[in-house]
Amino acid sequence: MKIERISVYSVAIPFKPLGSIWVDRRRPDHLDSTIVAIQADNGLIGFGESCPIGAVYLPAFAGGLRAGIDVMAGALIGENPTDIDAIYSVMDGVLTGHVHAKAAIDIACWDLFGKSTGLSISDLMGGRLLDLVPAYASIPLSDSAQMCKTLEDRRQDGFQRFQIKVGGNVREDIDRVNTLLADDDSDDVFMVDANRGWAKDDALRVVKALDHIDCYIEQPCASYRACLSIRRRARHPVILDEVIDSVTDLSRAIEDDALDGLVIKITHAGGLTPARLMRDICLAHGIKVRIEDTAGSEVTRAAQAQLAAATPENVQLGSYTFINDMAPVANNAPKLREGALHLNNDPGLGLDVDLTALGDPVAVYTRGDCV
Repeated sequence: MKIERISVYSVAIPFKPLGSIWVDRRRPDHLDSTIVAIQADNGLIGFGESCPIGAVYLPAFAGGLRAGIDVMAGALIGENPTDIDAIYSVMDGVLTGHVHAKAAIDIACWDLFGKSTGLSISDLMGGRLLDLVPAYASIPLSDSAQMCKTLEDRRQDGFQRFQIKVGGNVREDIDRVNTLLADDDSDDVFMVDANRGWAKDDALRVVKALDHIDCYIEQPCASYRACLSIRRRARHPVILDEVIDSVTDLSRAIEDDALDGLVIKITHAGGLTPARLMRDICLAHGIKVRIEDTAGSEVTRAAQAQLAAATPENVQLGSYTFINDMAPVANNAPKLREGALHLNNDPGLGLDVDLTALGDPVAVYTRGDCV
């Protein structure tokens, strides 16, 4: 089986900001998502997606992502998409970095691999352990009363894992968390996420004031060194997110004893291939994982759910559900019910992508584009 055609689509994804990172930044109403369709010479098509949140959340944006695909596409035509590691070597051989661009191609190749074998991606990644992937609900940054209402609403929806968005004024953040959690005696999991919003001294003030609260502290500061400092002085377990960009970063963090949980954003990692490696490293070191992505359509939801379904439930902190930012481009996507994503048993991503919903491609690469 060989790659015969690569088509690139731009899809508008509705977006509702949730965290403190958007307080002083321009908030987009829609995100420009890139969906890649890789067609093999046997007619099978695999789909992948990469959807940065604008150009200020992480070092990636839609225009740069598609430019990266343009650099790599010609070298991929004629390659076997089921040779996943070889595909990644080809991409690395023509383009350094730009992992968000590589992620869309990597996911599409996994989808093709599954379709060619009749197996789901989770089966290919060692075996499906879960048909119901535990999800978490994000409680957007707001006043304490509104956040309490949202928390209760999400509990009624069946969620037992919650991300509490903070990262603003220190006293207000302390009040928010105390109001929500001080009297909570449930077994629910709470992750207090500052989204890099606290200076180091402010983060220390918050965690000291919340010593009595049973929760995780997620990404308190913008830099790795500041987060490490808080980890060493806090009683709470710490989750790292945006400061871990690679396996190398993760290895350093483990050596420094800097984290108790890791957010693995699939496209930020570079696709399912490096995301799986990061998951395996975490599992080997007793570090919990949250397998998710920044934003996207059903393609992204399915990709994260497939990796999560091949991961033991007792090491998962939950997966993101994309409640606020979903674009209908596929059927058979994992369905959110009672706080969990329900997967089907179809091959690959398990999706029936509607090509008409994608519109016309913004770029198409065929054999004539080989380099």
